[in-house]
Amino acid sequence: MSLFRYGGLRIEIPIGYEYVYYSTFIVGEYDFLKFKKEDTVLDAGAFIGDFTVKIARKVKEVVAVEPLPWAFEILKRNVEVNELKNVTLVNKALYDVDGIKIRISDEGVGSKVSNEGIEVTTTTIESLGKFSVVKMDIEGTEGRLIKGNWLNSVREIAMELHGNENVISIPAMLRDKGFNVRFMKWSDVVKNSVKNISLHPLDFLKAEMKAKIMSNAIKGFLTRNKGYTIPSLTKEEFKILYGRRYS
Repeated sequence: MSLFRYGGLRIEIPIGYEYVYYSTFIVGEYDFLKFKKEDTVLDAGAFIGDFTVKIARKVKEVVAVEPLPWAFEILKRNVEVNELKNVTLVNKALYDVDGIKIRISDEGVGSKVSNEGIEVTTTTIESLGKFSVVKMDIEGTEGRLIKGNWLNSVREIAMELHGNENVISIPAMLRDKGFNVRFMKWSDVVKNSVKNISLHPLDFLKAEMKAKIMSNAIKGFLTRNKGYTIPSLTKEEFKILYGRRYS
């Protein structure tokens, strides 16, 4: 386990998942979302709590949902070490049916519904309450959930979309519900990285001394080596979608 810092926040990250710090705090995969103090936020697929820790002090409440037991324990520690009192933790899998047992593969951030793997209990978004902002990273199950009534209360949403069908159908569904949508672009990656590094350069330098993720990513990009690991910069099997409703 490694301890990373960003602007007074502390985040414990398992060895091998250091890129999670970069994805959330440096590349800013969800920086498109703009928060209000009265917002109730759903962190769907919270993993170890990087997004929850980053935004909890900006909003009224965060509900963080994570099905993997080991990731949930780290999530809980990261919430506790940052003394966040407005976070509700839910150790279940988001699904379109409440209270049933399903199996998910234990692949860390890539865990998904599977015929094999660990057994977890499901919950629906509707059963958790109403949310004005949603961050969703649930490895393909977003296609099942997007049809629910929970979207009616959502002002802003950021989703990691998996599979060609979801990449095509979900933006259309969001537009039908009054959202303006766009995908994360390379220009966003560059702009966010420059901004976030400049805000807390010492924290970034300490992270690089530990993990060298950004320097390796830049080197890999320049040499066309796909072996570097900031998913936003390398993965072709998913896209990050942003939606904002202005009406």
